[in-house]
Amino acid sequence: MSTSEVAAGVTAYWDARAPRFNDAASHVRTPDAWQEVLAAAFAADGSKDVVDLGTGTGACALAAAGLGHRVRAYDGSEEMLGVAREAARQAGLDVRFVHSLIADASLEPASADIVTIRNVLWTLERPAEALEVARRTLRSGGRVVVSDGLWSVAPGDRSDYTAELAHRLPFHGGLTESDARELLRSAGFTEATAWQHLFQVPPYTGGVPAFVLSAIRV
Repeated sequence: MSTSEVAAGVTAYWDARAPRFNDAASHVRTPDAWQEVLAAAFAADGSKDVVDLGTGTGACALAAAGLGHRVRAYDGSEEMLGVAREAARQAGLDVRFVHSLIADASLEPASADIVTIRNVLWTLERPAEALEVARRTLRSGGRVVVSDGLWSVAPGDRSDYTAELAHRLPFHGGLTESDARELLRSAGFTEATAWQHLFQVPPYTGGVPAFVLSAIRV
């Protein structure tokens, strides 16, 4: 299985899940809680340029737009983007959604103040590549906000990728906060700060250990 076949397999999986994905999604059940936590993690003074990588059905993009930021959101699954666009339309939010894999996204260097990557790194064959895209896209002093979880704790919330595809994803079982901190450090980010303690109740069912980290591009 080639790298392009891995990407195509992941995209096809999320295309198929898109119509049902939001039925049980954390950001749909508790949108206000997510917006509050992300607002704290953004630490933004005024309206900022935000890029959401691997937006899916638009969790971070919608939250950021609701906070008054200028948002561009990218995803390889056109079906997931269709759900995100409809959610933005219903909420009256202005988000520019772009159909593109993270590695192929046409992003100008130093064009964003904040980059969000939520529940994405575990789906990637090369998670460090996404963080490099984020670093390149951020202005000096910009902030990346990464959120994910250890999905192997709750089998019902895991993907059912084929065994061959799952084997190619280094974090198929999910990420710990420690994993994410090391990825951020290796990618050249500093001042990693955790924000998940701000959730009044756990954001995911099944006892999934989840984290929200921000870090700074120097």
